[in-house]
Amino acid sequence: MEHKFLRMFRQLKHNESGLAMVELAVSLPFFVGLIVGGVETANYASVVMQINQITLHAADAAARIGTTTPSANKTISEVQINDVFQGSLREGKRINLGGNHDYTDPSSGAKSTRGNARIILSSVEEVAAFNASAPRYRIRWQRCAGSATFYKSNYGTKSTATSVTGIGPVGRQASPPPGGVLMFVELQYYFKPMIVNGFSNLTDRTISQVASMVVRENRDTVGPTGSDGIYNDEKVTVSTC
Repeated sequence: MEHKFLRMFRQLKHNESGLAMVELAVSLPFFVGLIVGGVETANYASVVMQINQITLHAADAAARIGTTTPSANKTISEVQINDVFQGSLREGKRINLGGNHDYTDPSSGAKSTRGNARIILSSVEEVAAFNASAPRYRIRWQRCAGSATFYKSNYGTKSTATSVTGIGPVGRQASPPPGGVLMFVELQYYFKPMIVNGFSNLTDRTISQVASMVVRENRDTVGPTGSDGIYNDEKVTVSTC
């Protein structure tokens, strides 16, 4: 009996029939994590690209809006601005740009529901007493859309950006041409990964994109009395910030 067991142990010692299965069991979690990380990274890159395109399209649309009159400069209205925002939210439907997400405050642990994105549209124009040798610009008006009201402009508001050399990230600031108007768009989006894993190293984060477009035609920047240059004959709700 003792010799029988010894022979069996010797056979087991040299038996490699289950080696491939053991190797698969050991390596499978690594490969699954790697695949999930790759999918998540691709998803993040896709979202960034979509946010970038939506921001660019919003700036381009804002630069084109207006009602042409035979004897005066092109006028813009609150309805047209709202249409630009609605177009952006529709374009971002795939990434739920106009939707909400569950949020847990990291300091207090309080849970709430917050908006996914905020679109901020600013009209950048020359200051009233413009000096071409020392050009300064201002945000004449600013409108916002999206339910993520916790996001604020990173580049100023109508009350703070009253005399600036340009608008935008440092080193990439934009300014309107002489006598012109610049449409500047900020889009901030709260990104939540599908699956948090150590391979992609992606966690909840804010994706911020900016874009600017010069208004191509002469625009009426005066508007009706007491306005910022925007008409609202339809009495629609203003997309205030």
